[in-house]
Amino acid sequence: MKMNSLVPALAISTFVATVASSPVYSQSSDGWDGKFPKRFYLGAGGGNSRLEPATGGTLFGVTDTSDRGGLAFAGFDFSRRLSFELQFADLGSASLQNTDTQEQVGIDYSEISISGLYYLWNDYADDDYLDYDGLDLRAGFSFFARVGAGQMENESVGNVSYTRENDIQILAGLGIEYGLRNGLAGRLEHVRYDTDAEYTGVAVLYRFGGVDEEDLAPADEPQLPVLPAPAPISPLPPPPPPPPAPEVIPELPEIPAIPEAPELVSNDIDADGVLNDLDLCPETIAGTPVNSDGCEMFNGVIEGINFLTGSDTLTEVARVTLDDVVQTLREFPDVKLSVQAHTDDQGEEVNNLELSRRRALSVVRYLIAQGISIDRLQARAYGESRPIADNTTQEGRLINRRVEFRTVQ
Repeated sequence: MKMNSLVPALAISTFVATVASSPVYSQSSDGWDGKFPKRFYLGAGGGNSRLEPATGGTLFGVTDTSDRGGLAFAGFDFSRRLSFELQFADLGSASLQNTDTQEQVGIDYSEISISGLYYLWNDYADDDYLDYDGLDLRAGFSFFARVGAGQMENESVGNVSYTRENDIQILAGLGIEYGLRNGLAGRLEHVRYDTDAEYTGVAVLYRFGGVDEEDLAPADEPQLPVLPAPAPISPLPPPPPPPPAPEVIPELPEIPAIPEAPELVSNDIDADGVLNDLDLCPETIAGTPVNSDGCEMFNGVIEGINFLTGSDTLTEVARVTLDDVVQTLREFPDVKLSVQAHTDDQGEEVNNLELSRRRALSVVRYLIAQGISIDRLQARAYGESRPIADNTTQEGRLINRRVEFRTVQ
């Protein structure tokens, strides 16, 4: 009895070389700063296998293609998207029957393989940490694809002989993985071993080591750049010698005094670009962004900054409003803002405070993404503690769910 023909092992070598040299494994542009934690991991699992040995032209027929299987594996997370894995799989046995003697026999399947896992997608996001995402931490749900090569081993059970055309087999599979930040993860995966064996099962794995908590930058405590120490101040040069005494000039005849010109009254006393007779806030600090009434532009509620219900996701209208804020901040590069988020009193107080924190951070992140420096922004969360309207009415609660901007020095 012959097993089906296999693709040469050169194919997997070409795949590994191509993936390893691909620029997708260099530093990414989505927030990763080059601190990817490369980790080893171990795992094991079990499931069901389907085995279909080719029996054409023999006295044997396959009577049962299904069996239970198990596997053990060790791997290494090489980059954000690529891991390498060494795996041993016991795929169980295919049951056969001799059509002449009715004797029941079988063929055991096992394989040792090496493969590359490419992580296609991850849904994990943690507002507490900006430097790492789910692909860095292997946390949350991830979809992955597997391609590799292995050596199949078979053993006869009963009076049956077999042959293999090639011991090396190409394998491919798809799976979903859910991981915790502490390194523990679970998998559901389907793998195809060339044309006569496939396996579907679950597994548990554990990654050793991990991210140093000191390397994680809290989102609500931005890391400010370290400024170089100021250069030492050189001592002042000695004062110049006093000028020589002026020569005595003979007195000139007294010239009649010229009357002083009347004092001109400025039409814009606070120099904010709004004339005094139109200026409702005539004492604004110079350099502060003002509206058409001459009052501070960033001194209260910014209308239009709203979020999807119960979340920190900005609406399209909110993004348009924030684009106007970005333009103003670019025109006034010395202005610093405090972004203050508030909620109504519906729900638990601690949940409302957390929601307002996430919403303030969402606004700050959007402004930073548009090129505004982080050292010009502060995020502040007040939850339900500072209402400006009656929380017992729907209109009042709508007013209390707000985002305010305040200019800070």
